[in-house]
Amino acid sequence: MKNDAPKPTAVKNRRLKMSPGGIITLPVAARKSLNMTKGEGSHVTVAVEKSQIIISPAQRTGGFRVSPKGQLALQGEARGLLQTGIGRHYWIELNDAGLEVRLFPFV
Repeated sequence: MKNDAPKPTAVKNRRLKMSPGGIITLPVAARKSLNMTKGEGSHVTVAVEKSQIIISPAQRTGGFRVSPKGQLALQGEARGLLQTGIGRHYWIELNDAGLEVRLFPFV
């Protein structure tokens, strides 16, 4: 029996960086993984687990807002985790099947 479940895709790009104000920009591939529609904002949930931030779609009224361009303001523990990385840089892991994006700080 063949396992057809797609593996998560890692994007280790040094261009991904959190602003000093805690704003991150999700790349197009990450927005596709979260099932966002082009040109429309969305709502996501943000959870911190060990040394990673897990972003997944939320109901229309709950969670944090993502702008149509993919900007998301991180707060609290999630923001603090990315600040511990080298120069606030992070890399992402995309899971299209699970509808989630994981952020990892560069250490």
